[in-house]
Amino acid sequence: ILLLVKFGTIEVREEAVAEPVLNTEFLPTGREGFLAVKDFAFCSYIDVDLNCVGKQEEFSKGEDVYVWFVVESSVIDGQMMLLRNYEMRDPAGELVLQAEQKNAYNFELSSKGKTEEVVFGEFFLLGEEAIAGEYILDIIVENPFLEKKMIITRKFMLDEDEGSS
Repeated sequence: ILLLVKFGTIEVREEAVAEPVLNTEFLPTGREGFLAVKDFAFCSYIDVDLNCVGKQEEFSKGEDVYVWFVVESSVIDGQMMLLRNYEMRDPAGELVLQAEQKNAYNFELSSKGKTEEVVFGEFFLLGEEAIAGEYILDIIVENPFLEKKMIITRKFMLDEDEGSS
């Protein structure tokens, strides 16, 4: 076709709008950016200002297990979104919590900064039927704008004694 145009066999209309042939939005590129958990703690309580009160790694049956962590992430075009999900395994390796409801736990904000820090505070209740021993908690954090995902794994102990909560 290009040869036919070059030799004048086919004429090109001048009023045609020149469309870019290559749309760079469809090219797969890795997004630059930063996603990290800056701080983490198990706590006896998290106050209304999201401060971790009484850091601890041993809990009693019936006691609330508070999880506090700080995520720092890059801001893209003035926007940041964080998705977080949880998985917890008991000492026998059985999955006792899977809060992965299509990324239902999310956080969005607008910012003029290059990065933002976000503090999360959650709690889980392990009932009286829970097995005493070492539990493993996986926290899955994702920034879909950056196309980055990370998993942090932390362990805590559940004692046989009943808690006072």
